[in-house]
Amino acid sequence: MALIDRVDETGPPPRSTQWMNPTRSLAILAVVAIHAIADTVGLRFTDHGTAPWWVANVIDSASRWSVPVFLMIAGALALDPTKGGRPRDFLSKRFWRIGVPLVVWTAVYVPYRLFAMSGRETGWDPLTAILTGSPFVQLYFLYVLALLTLLTPFMRQLTVHGSRRAQWGTALVLLGIGMVDHFSAVLAGVGEPNIATRFLPLMGYYLLGWIMRDHLVRGAKLVWAWVGFVGSIAFTALWAGFGPGDQPWVIVYEYMAPTVVVMSLTGYLILHRFFSDDSRSYLGLRRLFPYSFGVFLLHPLLVYSLRDVIGVADSVGAVLLHGLLLPLVYALICAIVTKVALRTPVVRIAFGEVPTGVAAVPRRETDTVPEVPSPETADAGDTDDLDRPGSEPAPA
Repeated sequence: MALIDRVDETGPPPRSTQWMNPTRSLAILAVVAIHAIADTVGLRFTDHGTAPWWVANVIDSASRWSVPVFLMIAGALALDPTKGGRPRDFLSKRFWRIGVPLVVWTAVYVPYRLFAMSGRETGWDPLTAILTGSPFVQLYFLYVLALLTLLTPFMRQLTVHGSRRAQWGTALVLLGIGMVDHFSAVLAGVGEPNIATRFLPLMGYYLLGWIMRDHLVRGAKLVWAWVGFVGSIAFTALWAGFGPGDQPWVIVYEYMAPTVVVMSLTGYLILHRFFSDDSRSYLGLRRLFPYSFGVFLLHPLLVYSLRDVIGVADSVGAVLLHGLLLPLVYALICAIVTKVALRTPVVRIAFGEVPTGVAAVPRRETDTVPEVPSPETADAGDTDDLDRPGSEPAPA
């Protein structure tokens, strides 16, 4: 508790959150890369320790920060104590932002997995997959967000009434519980995530996103953040390659692995510093942001459907293609499709658009950019739109 006692009772002054827009765009590209090379790391296309495997492992290890940072940004926006309002309005809008896409895209990906990917695996049960909260590779993130959303009005009481010390203490306890859960599952095979519990180990990230939101590191602190970030990536990649067991990467790739925790927290600080200039476009990352939820929803359809045409990541060149170049192509295609979908009545609801008149919350240009922005405003957001991948968070 000595460390907690040294924390100031109040946090730093509020800062612009526009940096979160390019951060989420970069994170969704990292998520696409993880999914594009996952089967190579998982030994479907090559053997452990081969050159293609090592290249895929390095790309994957360097991308592991993406999902936790998405969750941190979601928490940074949703738990802001200045964003009051009635829980009923908050949850009503979240239903359209998260709940409807969750149902629609579960209904899309279950048949896709059953029929379009029928040769990939046997014995897959849709009901069991839904009850585990992960019917398809990226959809578990919506299930996690849905449960975190239900708790947000209650968690916000801590950010409204609790001191910064109490917030730090709670977040660190939650983070510790998540890591214990991770080691219990991986090392002892105890426990199995399901639709009701999958979010629990990740709650610490959600709260830390708010706590760390306005910290802008410079000088020696920034150097140490880089040391932690690069060091954790290196440790993750090396353990995945040389660690014990048949699949040593499992213990270090999970989002509650200590190396990924360090990578995510330091990455959050570094990205805040790197994207802190609100006037820069950052190679188009700001322009991608309004469509990043669509990239999150759509990209697996491209990743898995185009392999028969493009080929699989089974050589060094193919891994570089799938892990570095194709994520940019997939993101561009998905962004174009999303832009069209957001302008199409009815269809736009599947992409998280709230019908006119539902829990109307005034839109405004903001220092507090939402997780789910208006499709036409890459640098402004609905302060009440916080819980989705791209437009909000997207996972791997």
